[in-house]
Amino acid sequence: MIQSLDEVMNKIKSIKEEMDVVEYRVLNTRTHIDTIEESLKKISKEVLEGFHSVSHKINKLEDIVTRLEKEVDDLCNRQK
Repeated sequence: MIQSLDEVMNKIKSIKEEMDVVEYRVLNTRTHIDTIEESLKKISKEVLEGFHSVSHKINKLEDIVTRLEKEVDDLCNRQK
């Protein structure tokens, strides 16, 4: 009977050790996921800011091109 109890206790101890390992891995995975989520948020923010910057520059270029088109039209009309 004592040997059976010892075997049961050893199995319980082994199961607990395995559960501790699994818990550690789950916590590590959760930490990695949190880190990835934070990185993705930063990347998304930077990409969005980049698009705004590019959009602003494109708008400026469009204004410049429009102004140049008007100047060219004026010059062409003067020569006629």
